Amino acid sequence: MILTVLCAGALRPAPSSNPPPSQSPFGSQAGWSPAGGREASDRFLHRLGKADQLASVRAAPIPGEPLPLESGEEAWCRARFTVQPDHTCAAAAAIELGGQPGALILRPVHLHAGLDHVVLDPPVSLDLSDAEARALFEAAVDWLAPEPIRLRYLSASLWELTETDPAGTGFSALRGASAARASGRNIDIWLPRGHASRNWRRLMNEVQMLWHSHPVNTERERAGRKRVNALWLEGCPPASLGAPFSALASNDPVVRGLSLSAGVRPLPATSAAELIAAADSQSRLIDLPFWRDALAEGSDDPWAAGWQAFDRWLASLPRDVSPDWLERAEVVLTGEHSARVFRWSRFARLRLWRGKAPATWLDDLGLAD
Repeated sequence: MILTVLCAGALRPAPSSNPPPSQSPFGSQAGWSPAGGREASDRFLHRLGKADQLASVRAAPIPGEPLPLESGEEAWCRARFTVQPDHTCAAAAAIELGGQPGALILRPVHLHAGLDHVVLDPPVSLDLSDAEARALFEAAVDWLAPEPIRLRYLSASLWELTETDPAGTGFSALRGASAARASGRNIDIWLPRGHASRNWRRLMNEVQMLWHSHPVNTERERAGRKRVNALWLEGCPPASLGAPFSALASNDPVVRGLSLSAGVRPLPATSAAELIAAADSQSRLIDLPFWRDALAEGSDDPWAAGWQAFDRWLASLPRDVSPDWLERAEVVLTGEHSARVFRWSRFARLRLWRGKAPATWLDDLGLAD
């Protein structure tokens, strides 16, 4: 069996936000003491130190831009699922909701003004109810009715747009970053670019003005909640992908959507232990969401919080799961810009030189993103 373990967001953050090498990867939260302590993840880190780094996947930068539009996780998913350049991984989140290939996926979001720029808030922080989303959706549908586009409601967080005159609008050719990639940042370099970008901005500005005085936003503001004041373009969902895995366990809408597009029905994340214990030779993926979830929740130290959650998960695995299961897997750690892939060769277990504290040899391995 080839088992792939996806640890999205587990690479150490950029150097400017690194803790000193002498610190634990769990940060400075001395009061943290879950069942099993830190032993489980310490063992994992020591094992990882003996593994072979098979590959490094780095998101491709945009010509003339300082940063790539995709995160390390998106770049790895694109390569592993063979997503075509005109599709985006983030838009795959709509597939399980019935999103159609060739359509564009939109996400209602909140933008807030900084001193000299506009910042996208993490979409999960919007906490938009179905009733609120439908009211805003219907207002946008009525306002945009004269335009050569059609909107379809998928969920409170994802809507679908189709072009009735694709050659005239050209919106499907626009390229921008996902909301997950752009969250917490100045939106200037992440907005859609392409020959139709000016017309796109016009439509989105009209929606912003329409929603400014909408009763939903008036009530949300009165209650001290964030206004819904923009639509974010996630791109086109991928279609008819290759199937790199015969089974997949994940709760992440993007990973599940990619699996469905590859013709594999995804299992819930609770099935991870079942896939670990499987004895056949099929290729499997388990998606461990701990670092991704911590980041979305706005933790003060998402990297440390993710490792803490990972430790609790390791300690909770059933006793019949072999303790050396990781040494039969490939582990993918992703960060803001890159992904690192590790696997244990038959000689890896003989390496005795990895005797340092985990946080120290993480730096030795170059596991900073």
